[in-house]
Amino acid sequence: MRVIAELLILFGRVCGVLAAVVGAMAFSSHLVASPVDATPRMDAESGAIWTSVPVHIDPSHQPYEREPDRYPFKFSAGPSLKVIDNATFSLKGDTFVIAGVTRVAPRALCADLQGRRLACGQNAAGLLRTALRRSFIECSRKALAPKLFMVSCRRDGQDLAGLLNGTPRSHFVASVR
Repeated sequence: MRVIAELLILFGRVCGVLAAVVGAMAFSSHLVASPVDATPRMDAESGAIWTSVPVHIDPSHQPYEREPDRYPFKFSAGPSLKVIDNATFSLKGDTFVIAGVTRVAPRALCADLQGRRLACGQNAAGLLRTALRRSFIECSRKALAPKLFMVSCRRDGQDLAGLLNGTPRSHFVASVR
């Protein structure tokens, strides 16, 4: 019984010390705290960049240098989109070749490690079709000829060539005729 009584006394002392420490911290933080304005406001003419409230921006009065859009050609795939192969598509009469994508002929056949034939050309074109479908695409383009452009595109911020080249093709070992 005596041991239990001593443990209760010790527990009471520890709780008392903790309460005193927490109380002292609360009191000291109250003393040094500065009042904060609940509705901070900034003058749009002050030249400050960040605000916590919406501010009308007049570009003619902004001294900031603006970078040109790296992907000025933007589109969403619609009925006029036609995929030619895994690296080429046409849209509204213009033909676009995606830079950095290794072209696979549309009728190419491949063999896997077990010798089964695969329609790797159609599969690769289908991958491009899927990547373009129901997506907002941003591209930079360079004219190669009238109505023919080399493009570097991204979808949802991801490089399209990296997406198309990132598909595992290690099971394709040879082209079959």
